Amino acid sequence: MGVLRAVPVVQSTNKTAAVARYEELLGAEALDEFPVADRDLVVTVLPGISLLSGSAGALAPFGDLRCTMFVESLAETAELLAQTGWTEEGSLGDEGSLVARDADGNLFEFVQAT
Repeated sequence: MGVLRAVPVVQSTNKTAAVARYEELLGAEALDEFPVADRDLVVTVLPGISLLSGSAGALAPFGDLRCTMFVESLAETAELLAQTGWTEEGSLGDEGSLVARDADGNLFEFVQAT
């Protein structure tokens, strides 16, 4: 099991304004954008940061999401998290995502890198 990279997550209820703000700050355009299945959320990938946007209600379950970690194996990561005191809290849309909370209450998403 290995973490390949970690990306901070920021949230917004106004995607258009947030994307413009971060593109200006970073001096770069968004790299990708995709909807989160069954969640009424959209992820916009910018260099070094992910923007999670949607209504306040859709964002509420992930209000304290800190970071997305891209891992070699989601199954191995889930096993390690269970062994080390993390609490699984579901996924951010599909089977390729695992959301878990550490013992201090920090919420992270783990995604198997493709």
